[in-house]
Amino acid sequence: MSPQTLFFIDMLFGALAMALLLSATGKWQATFSELGLARTEILCLIVAVITAMVAALLIFMSIQAKNATVASLIEVTYPFFTAFFAWILFRQNTLNLATLVGGLLILAGVVIIARGNN
Repeated sequence: MSPQTLFFIDMLFGALAMALLLSATGKWQATFSELGLARTEILCLIVAVITAMVAALLIFMSIQAKNATVASLIEVTYPFFTAFFAWILFRQNTLNLATLVGGLLILAGVVIIARGNN
């Protein structure tokens, strides 16, 4: 199955599941009222959604290109980059010594795995 087909199925079933959850909990009105955001907030929301969708599609494509094991092991770098970009973009002080050492260990593991699979 192509990554695009898998991604489409993932998004379709995700939308159906959320529709059922919103219906079961009676949260439709609250959900739509939350979308009454200012123009700049809507733009940030759109960018965040597109970024998340592209990331999910790229994960599926990486699984097809290599294999699920390698793709998932590389994906574990996500927490490191989350902390890094929170520090760079939002000046959140999440990069302390423990975070930095843990992130470097994750990256070292990815390098070892990548070299072992070549």
